Amino acid sequence: MKKLLTILLALAMTMTIIGGCSGEKTTMETIDKSGEMTFAMTAGYPPFNFMNEDGELDGFDIDIANALAKEMGVTAVPVTTAWDGIIGGLVSKRFDTIIGSMAITPDRLKEVNFTDAYYYDGAQFFSKSDTTLTDISDLVDGSVGVVTGTTYYDALAEMDNVTDIMQFESDVDNMLALDQDRIDGLVTGRFVGLQAPAKFDVDLVPVGEMLYAEEIGIAVRLEDTDLVASLNEALATIVENGTYEEISNKWFGTNILEKQ
Repeated sequence: MKKLLTILLALAMTMTIIGGCSGEKTTMETIDKSGEMTFAMTAGYPPFNFMNEDGELDGFDIDIANALAKEMGVTAVPVTTAWDGIIGGLVSKRFDTIIGSMAITPDRLKEVNFTDAYYYDGAQFFSKSDTTLTDISDLVDGSVGVVTGTTYYDALAEMDNVTDIMQFESDVDNMLALDQDRIDGLVTGRFVGLQAPAKFDVDLVPVGEMLYAEEIGIAVRLEDTDLVASLNEALATIVENGTYEEISNKWFGTNILEKQ
């Protein structure tokens, strides 16, 4: 009898362990059950994601997130956070995804997984319209602004003629610093800078060619392969049915999924 009880107890413990493991839901399963998918961005990267005049989140990323969520049969719920801690927030499960204009890089792929690119962009140097510069290489002991945690910082750090890299929490702050002549120029996404004068009444012109091109993807946790598959399927659908192009034309007057 004692031996039988020992066997039964061991079997019960095994079943409890198996049951506990099988009870752990994937992020995709949790999203399906709750009907909500949280996504993070800074709300400081206009016109991709920003606070509009009514104090509401707006921009290309917001519209894309909503369109993707609709195809997935859920609601997109935005979460704003600082860029330099955004990957940490994703890994620690503060939100489900990052739909905030994040470039796909080898270093980031070690920490998170990415969907297919949902647009193509590139790093561009901008200055004020009265600049005498024709290229970023014309700077001498230059002072250039970037948003903290972006790939732009690393690119500037390799330039001997840039001696002061000023870091900001958002491109709104970055552009303000240029407007106040605190920096010689700034590096940001090409589309952000090109749209800024018309949409945000700032004095900003591109100087020289793009520093490098980037593929922008939606970041999820490494283990969330089913969520990546679902997002990729939704992305392919909105591209095919014209929703993507409609959103892109609304913000940029062109299809930014086509390589520039």
